[in-house]
Amino acid sequence: MINFKLKELDKISPWGQEPNLSLHWFGLTDGYLWLSFGNNTIYEYSKEAIYSLGNNTTSYVDYPIIRFIEDFTAIFDKIRESIPSDLYTLTSNLKNFDTNTKKWLDLYNTEDDSNDIDNDFYFNEYLNLTSWISQRCLDSGHLIGGPYLYFFRYVDKIRIIWQTDYNLDNGIPLWSAKDGSLEMDYNDFVHRITDFGLSFFSEMEKQTNLSFPENWKNVTIDKERVAFEQIERKEKFFTDLQLLNQESSNKTNWLEIQHLLNRMTNEI
Repeated sequence: MINFKLKELDKISPWGQEPNLSLHWFGLTDGYLWLSFGNNTIYEYSKEAIYSLGNNTTSYVDYPIIRFIEDFTAIFDKIRESIPSDLYTLTSNLKNFDTNTKKWLDLYNTEDDSNDIDNDFYFNEYLNLTSWISQRCLDSGHLIGGPYLYFFRYVDKIRIIWQTDYNLDNGIPLWSAKDGSLEMDYNDFVHRITDFGLSFFSEMEKQTNLSFPENWKNVTIDKERVAFEQIERKEKFFTDLQLLNQESSNKTNWLEIQHLLNRMTNEI
């Protein structure tokens, strides 16, 4: 499900500018990342985009892989919370829900700056209705045109939705995958993330060990800190991973959301 390839050490660019160049554990995670959901590959650039952007464009996202891990584990607490069945059904057509919420927001728009009903409605109603979706979104904000991925659990299954409809200025789709979704067993989902973690930190162990005897010339690398962070990051990942098999600590007020959903449906 989660695939990666670390770069060889001589292909990793140090951080900073000469003569103040440095490299650290974060930088050593530089590599290629792509996600496989059925026949769909997320974070894979379209052939047309690669041709348009130039030969130096890689097939997959080229970025320190730990950034993906940081963003993904940050939403584990929400992913593990099972949502009500009617809202889970609603996620089968997320774009329709988005269209309806925008219509609802438009009803409360006003050009009168002296009237603050817009802010009251936006923060007290609109955001309360839509926040359960954004809280389960991996938005890839560090990437230009990055895909949006949503994870909605219902008891023992999870629906994964991806939105990849970003075009370059010339109209060419940036990503190979079209918008889509996949439903899978929740335990299988957790198992696949576990496999990724085991593989990634095993490869990073090799990566850090290779970096120690390397002659970095004018690049500063704190080898003791790199070794410690390898242990630290691995422990944090597997601690975060345990969240997926536990009850959510911050439970959503589903009654309020369902009340707002009914209100929106009646008003639009």
